[in-house]
Amino acid sequence: MYIVNVAPLHAGLPHDTLSYFSKDKLEVGDLCEISIRKTSYRALVLSVSEARHEKQSIRHADFSFKKINKILYKQFIPKEIWLALDYSSSFNLQPLGKLIYDLIPEKSFNQIKYFHKNNFQKKFELELLQQSYKERIVRYKTLIRESFAKKQSLVIYFPTVTDIEYAYKELSKGIEDYVFCYHSSLTEKQAGVALDEIIKKHHPVLILNTPSLIPFVRNDIGLCIIERESSFYYFSYGENGYDMRPVIKRLCQNLEIPCILGAHTLSLEAQLAYKRKDAFEIVPLQMRNDTPLSIIRMDGENKSISPYLSKESLKIIHTTKLEKKGHIYLYAHRKGMYPTTICSDCSALFTCQKCNRPFVLHKIGGFRTYVCHKCENIIRLDDDTTLTCRNCGGWRLETLGISTGGIEAELERLGIPLFIIDGERTNTKNKAKKVYRDFKESSFGVLIGTEMAHNLIEDVDEIIVLSLDSLFSLPEYKTDEKIFNLVNEMGEKVREGGKVILQTRMHNTPILKYLSSHTFADFYKDQLNERDEFLLPPYYVVIKSTFENLSNILKTRIEQELEPYIVEWFEAGRGVTLLFIHINQTEWENNPNTRERIKLITQLGKPVVNPLYFFI
Repeated sequence: MYIVNVAPLHAGLPHDTLSYFSKDKLEVGDLCEISIRKTSYRALVLSVSEARHEKQSIRHADFSFKKINKILYKQFIPKEIWLALDYSSSFNLQPLGKLIYDLIPEKSFNQIKYFHKNNFQKKFELELLQQSYKERIVRYKTLIRESFAKKQSLVIYFPTVTDIEYAYKELSKGIEDYVFCYHSSLTEKQAGVALDEIIKKHHPVLILNTPSLIPFVRNDIGLCIIERESSFYYFSYGENGYDMRPVIKRLCQNLEIPCILGAHTLSLEAQLAYKRKDAFEIVPLQMRNDTPLSIIRMDGENKSISPYLSKESLKIIHTTKLEKKGHIYLYAHRKGMYPTTICSDCSALFTCQKCNRPFVLHKIGGFRTYVCHKCENIIRLDDDTTLTCRNCGGWRLETLGISTGGIEAELERLGIPLFIIDGERTNTKNKAKKVYRDFKESSFGVLIGTEMAHNLIEDVDEIIVLSLDSLFSLPEYKTDEKIFNLVNEMGEKVREGGKVILQTRMHNTPILKYLSSHTFADFYKDQLNERDEFLLPPYYVVIKSTFENLSNILKTRIEQELEPYIVEWFEAGRGVTLLFIHINQTEWENNPNTRERIKLITQLGKPVVNPLYFFI
């Protein structure tokens, strides 16, 4: 008789691990079937011990052990993959079962009998490729030919399904029989056919995949590529979301598969790895900034009759209408209640007096509250609060929020064809694709859209960022990095002769200097220095934990238990308290005892490691 600890492979279950008994001896990595309240679930075996060694704990257990229903597959996950997943679970403070459930699509379980380790004796290396998209595609084609010649398959991970669809058009030419896409948008039948081909194909294959374990059903994977490595879409969904990129890198490391990180502008994590010589360049990193950029101030002499468009932007749209040719994309970012407040007298932004970032108006605990998402400075508005402009002393402050609907109403009077892509008008991927297809097929027109549209666009004549200022209201420490990557990606989507126009009232913000520079080097250098100074990734790990109705006694106790780590508290209102813990990255990576300690202390607050958003 054996006591078996398992991780249920299903989201939303109340327990991370459960214990059962089995007459048959199981091994770590076996896949079995268990029952929870008369419902059957798949579960992965975490540990096995003989019952005779556990008599004491069995006798004092406050529950009765159930029997495992049946063994589905022996050695479903090999040791190398198992150790990578176990480490990633600990690193991200995520239940192992949830992590595996995220990485193995539900529709694939009936076809997969086991995963494989790599048959090739290769050395893990982290390699960097910082080039334009077209140059990266050419490089990938070369790598595909080289891999096939060595009789090795390769996998390219993408952050979104749209990225896969566009890459397939470029990479599958001439090798259509050996290129397979696997992602969540496939129907169950399509996914089944693709997976069957991936498993059975004798010839080496190219797998285009969103983050999952699917490629490792083969034992001939010789190369892994993480494309658009700096994309924030690699974060999993939900309030307890985590970054999938370190998980993929850890899998490659344990399986001894070389891993390439590719992007137009690589992440700060990748740049720090290069600086520390933990990663190596395939070709010299392209630091030259080729983005055709025009920065337009929306105040002073450039102030337009339109609240949304500058004089230059209006001129471009009028020219497009008169000549009846050209495609323009207007990027609108909608975030928060009111992302911008300006003075009606002098047009100056209402900014934080500490760090000069724009205040964002929220409703916290029933009060209208201005919050700076950079330094956490707040101004709570009540009957006695009087706000004045820091620039001219005026009190006529006006809240603004640029949305797709407001711009549409502004442009309708011009009589130019308009196309809208946002979460309200195009709430499904197919609807968004149809609008974009209509936009492309029209002889001329204006597409108004959020980031949903940005991911669909292949190329346009002009891109106008309606308000760069609203992007600074994002409640995240990676705001500058995100803006930097977004604008440079836009530069690749503009046709020859066109440009990216940034409209802003914050003409003194440092990010504009970096975007206007001819090199990326200063941005990376200054951002890394700032992250180090403020104890942020990639130098530090930040653990965010959210508590409700936290008592002062428990708060003090948590602070004492977390010594000597840097601890910060933030009262979010309505009884919600946020805890932030800063721990050196190297210690977090290499010390499992530290990770287990933090997990135990913060478990009531549902901890998240390096959250994408700090205050939401």
